[in-house]
Amino acid sequence: TVDRVISSSTISSSAATTHPPYLERGISPRGTSRQEGSRGRYRTIAEEIAARWNLTSPEAPRLLERQFYRANDYDPRTDFLHFHHIPKTGGTSVSDMINATIGALADGHRGILPGSAKSSTFEPKNFYDLTGISQMNRGGVNMEFPYIASYAHTRLRPTHGPNKSDMATFFEEYFALPHNSPKRLRSLAMLREPMNLRASNLAMAMCALNGKVNDFNWRRKREGLEPVCTPEQGLNISRLFDPVVDTAMTKCPHGIERVDRNVKLDRHERILCKRGRTAMDYCRSPTHLLRSNIYKSGMRSMMRGLMGRFTAQQKMDTNDYLSVEKHLQKIGLEFSTEKVEEYTLIDLGGLDPNITHAPYDGLTKNYTSLGKSDGTVANYAEPDFLWFGITERMKESTCLFYYALDVRPLPEIPRMRVMNCPPTSWWTEEHREEVKRKEPAD
Repeated sequence: TVDRVISSSTISSSAATTHPPYLERGISPRGTSRQEGSRGRYRTIAEEIAARWNLTSPEAPRLLERQFYRANDYDPRTDFLHFHHIPKTGGTSVSDMINATIGALADGHRGILPGSAKSSTFEPKNFYDLTGISQMNRGGVNMEFPYIASYAHTRLRPTHGPNKSDMATFFEEYFALPHNSPKRLRSLAMLREPMNLRASNLAMAMCALNGKVNDFNWRRKREGLEPVCTPEQGLNISRLFDPVVDTAMTKCPHGIERVDRNVKLDRHERILCKRGRTAMDYCRSPTHLLRSNIYKSGMRSMMRGLMGRFTAQQKMDTNDYLSVEKHLQKIGLEFSTEKVEEYTLIDLGGLDPNITHAPYDGLTKNYTSLGKSDGTVANYAEPDFLWFGITERMKESTCLFYYALDVRPLPEIPRMRVMNCPPTSWWTEEHREEVKRKEPAD
């Protein structure tokens, strides 16, 4: 469908910016018969997408259709982009792509903010150290600020209110530096199918399984055997994890309190020595993980930090570490997939540039708690989403990236940490369905 949209669309980038009224509820574009034909084609494509995604909201086709009339209004002179890299979504490759495109262009309004990190958090101290500002009197800073983008695991939202993010606090200081000028903050993001996201986190961040699978297949290759990636082919993840447990128990037979000070423990051995040999059984299979306490306490609603909320009725960033479904019940709001769909299509879809941290109805903008004590209206607009990609649709995502930022496409997509045996290889469709049942909001 993306290919069809790109090849058949008669609306150019410049023409798209002439239709902001189309973004308002109930207003339809009027024009020539050719434009009417395009509208009919767009409506058909939107309905097909909504059906294929199994969207349940009756508003979904209309909100998808509005994408065809959305203004493509990125301006590097006035906008600053932050890529919020959710771990294990392919964000390292996207950071490389940002570096190689807008980071490599050559006029005075280009550059990546020092302190940006492809695979870790943004540390303000690194910015001040790398620029030398930490050694200066802030009021006496005399330097140029050509930076227009940053990237890190660090979230940007919310930029207002009591739960304001660390990144937002840094940007307040950064744009207040002498000879710098405020810019409109805008977000870039990557998403991943929920089961795939959890599979990658389990294999790489939590249990270091990818290296064990690679070593296992390297030994098979030396014996003249073909590599295996699935349980059906003979891959047994639990057996590959046994040596980790056995080594740890050998180092600490009497518990972590009685480990010799000369014995070095890695992070997995420390967990096992402290909590016992079954403490990391969640690494043994997806089934073990989905039934574990570690899943309940750390892998629910993993996309909660991206938009800052899942429905328009929430205040920004009021999620706790429960599942969002239980959290909404806890604060007196009924969970509804339709409400999550509608809010996602509006907010992540960039259809409302005036998203705020306070609740609103998502369509007619009935904001609450926006008034200042002096009776004026506060400007609590949050950074909008200029672009987002989907890990499983990397080719189309990068095409839209080049279009949204108006940059020359790279000869090939950067590929970082792509595994011969992807972490999803030992997950099944039954596991996927269980994740869907557990995480309807994601």
